[in-house]
Amino acid sequence: MVNTSNRTNPDTDLQEVANRHDAATVVVDTLGRALDTIPLLCAEISRLRRRLATMLNDFNNLLAAAKATLSAHADGEDDPLYYLRDELRAQGQLRPDRRQERP
Repeated sequence: MVNTSNRTNPDTDLQEVANRHDAATVVVDTLGRALDTIPLLCAEISRLRRRLATMLNDFNNLLAAAKATLSAHADGEDDPLYYLRDELRAQGQLRPDRRQERP
């Protein structure tokens, strides 16, 4: 059997291989740095979720105090604003009532 194929085996272009390796290394390094930010972002999201939960709880407590204040006013209570003042103090928005501390 006579093989007349003029097939040549090209030599591997080592410079091209080195260039591709360098390009891949840059991509992998960039991807690695991007992946390193994921734990930081997760921690920030967790912190913001906790803060949001606290703020929603404070808001709901203020809303309940406002409703109690309006109901107390409608019922003719002597101090209907007590509920609102109490909640605002509990949230640190008002100074403590000094009258209660005196003997």
